[in-house]
Amino acid sequence: ARAGTPAEGNQKSVLANVKPLADKMTFIGEGDDVAPGITGMLAPGHTPGMMIFNVESQGKRLILTADTANHFVLSLQRPDWEVKFDMDKAKAAATRKRVFDMIATDKVAFLGYHMPFPAVGYAEKQETGYRFVPKSYQFDI
Repeated sequence: ARAGTPAEGNQKSVLANVKPLADKMTFIGEGDDVAPGITGMLAPGHTPGMMIFNVESQGKRLILTADTANHFVLSLQRPDWEVKFDMDKAKAAATRKRVFDMIATDKVAFLGYHMPFPAVGYAEKQETGYRFVPKSYQFDI
């Protein structure tokens, strides 16, 4: 059995494996471009300093939300609910509200790690939160 919490395990792993290489890394912050058309946006809570990315190309836009939402129904319909896996639950809830409000207001597509296939869709405002509206797709043969 493991000792400690998952957060403590993550911290030990970062200190052992990432910190020794810190001087060889380039860190990005809010508004920094990773590459042309890919901009970092701070989204703390799930983990400290977590980032999501605004991706723009040829007049189209997509937000890569990473772990902002842990479930395509619960995390969107009740963004204020706390999730076991979020390291800072209050910040994660505030981030979910801010990010999905922006996505719904701007009517921009998003890609989330925990969304059902194909993991791309839209957020539609509801009374207590948002509803995941999957992007339809069709294979061409």
